[in-house]
Amino acid sequence: MQWLQKSTIITVVLSSFLSAQSTLELAKNYYQKGKHKKAKALLTKEARKGNIEAELTLAKIYQKEIATVASKEKALYWYNKACKKSSEACYQAAKIYEESNRSKEMLQYYQKAINKKSTKALFALATLYYNGKHIPKDIRKAIKLYKKAAKRGDALSNYNLGYIYEHGIGVKKDFKKAFNYYYKAANKGYIDAIYNLASIYYLGRGVKKDPQKAFKWYKKAALQGDSEALYNVGLMYYKGEGVLKNKIFAFQYWLEAAKKSHQKAQDGLDRLCKESPWACR
Repeated sequence: MQWLQKSTIITVVLSSFLSAQSTLELAKNYYQKGKHKKAKALLTKEARKGNIEAELTLAKIYQKEIATVASKEKALYWYNKACKKSSEACYQAAKIYEESNRSKEMLQYYQKAINKKSTKALFALATLYYNGKHIPKDIRKAIKLYKKAAKRGDALSNYNLGYIYEHGIGVKKDFKKAFNYYYKAANKGYIDAIYNLASIYYLGRGVKKDPQKAFKWYKKAALQGDSEALYNVGLMYYKGEGVLKNKIFAFQYWLEAAKKSHQKAQDGLDRLCKESPWACR
């Protein structure tokens, strides 16, 4: 008898879940077809039952229509509801408050998102402190928040910390720390970190000067289309620095950089093609 009661409860819960999912799918279909009123009506019905997905979807719809005050307030209403369970909802509410210059609420909701382990909220708040936008500038707080996000593997936070330590912004210059943070961001594929890491190896800042490693990382940035990296790879091929000299490869990389309006690359092409016309064919 007890087993039957449990089975009945599970069946009811599952049936309710499937019904809610079906309603959400129908609402999304209505919205995609331009039947926005019907979509909102269905979502509102589910959201009032405490369905977190319905609350978030409804908030996102109103956020898209945020040109009107009414839509903004409705987006905030549903994000605030969903914020009890969702870090993303807290984060999105904070972004709306930020765009509305409502600093007090912005801080509250970024903190709520952070308390729910939101890495992007850590980065966003750190950047606000770093730039002094909407709140007083505070580099120490920015660094503290960036470090928390960096420990979670956030590439941009690692990059920004690398930049802060490289240039001594609010801290003593520390090329070794800059190198370590750039290295972490570069390994996440962040192109600016890849380029800066190459430059650190090239100049020997915080690490032993290593033209071969510099070439390796410049080439990685070049493959992502960075014009400065394309130029530097060409230059290293031209000089035979960190790699065997190869004027044909120098021509190819400088040509790609010149296509991106890099003036030094164009000057290099002019010089190369005068002294070694065979390399430019």
